Amino acid sequence: MKTAFIFGLGYVGVPLAHALADQGWHIRGTTRTPSRLAAKADLGWQIMQFESGQPLADPKGAFADVDAIISTITAIGGSDPVLDLHGNDLAHFAGWSGYVSATSVYPDMPEAICYEDTPVAPATKRGKARVIAEARWQQAFGTEIFRAAGIYGPGRSPFDALRDGTARIIEREGQVFNRIHVDDICRIIIAAMAKPRPARIINLADHKPAPQGDVVRHAAALIGLNPPLPQKLEDANLSPMAKSFYVSRRRVGSKVIKPELGLELLYPDYETGLAAILAAGG
Repeated sequence: MKTAFIFGLGYVGVPLAHALADQGWHIRGTTRTPSRLAAKADLGWQIMQFESGQPLADPKGAFADVDAIISTITAIGGSDPVLDLHGNDLAHFAGWSGYVSATSVYPDMPEAICYEDTPVAPATKRGKARVIAEARWQQAFGTEIFRAAGIYGPGRSPFDALRDGTARIIEREGQVFNRIHVDDICRIIIAAMAKPRPARIINLADHKPAPQGDVVRHAAALIGLNPPLPQKLEDANLSPMAKSFYVSRRRVGSKVIKPELGLELLYPDYETGLAAILAAGG
């Protein structure tokens, strides 16, 4: 039985772990609050506490006989907490590894498409930190990099914000971005593990970049609610981090998912993704 170690059993890490477990993998992973995943421990998962500044209690035992390592943990304070705390412990790791990054590493390209071979030129501090983290993972282990667009799925969709009254439409001229359903993220990562290529970069993005307002309005129409009135970015009183989301305008595509991995996305656009969430009761 192969063992996968997932740093960050969160919104992506948990469904990825379930998908791997369904294929016979043994699961080890981390969370800041192990009690939150007590039910997963009952399934045989080994859950360990980890957060920035607090290393694993038993790194040697944690990494023993691990065949694959996946990190979904973002760069914190401009640095990668996994490699900061456990780079030395993992120095001799020779298995497959993957790092979930973000499309924020790409430049502002409102018309052209960012593919995996597009040179990185991030416009935000978070994007710059991601570039550094990617390079560290690749240099250390030949890690495959998964650059995710806006992640959504059950429990993280416009429906939730519309229903609780917190949905907003923030407008900036020309601002568009892609999305990716969490189920497609898991499928692509597992397909890459089955057909590995060291240091490969894979863009996790659907085929329909769109303004944020278009998605919120479509979601509102599906559940019979009125969408919120749009606000200009300069009038929205957003935090610097939230505002940075609207800085870049980019369209993202992949030259790997279909040609190299042979996959078609389950949800190639936000309409099909939102319809599936709603059909499942989300």
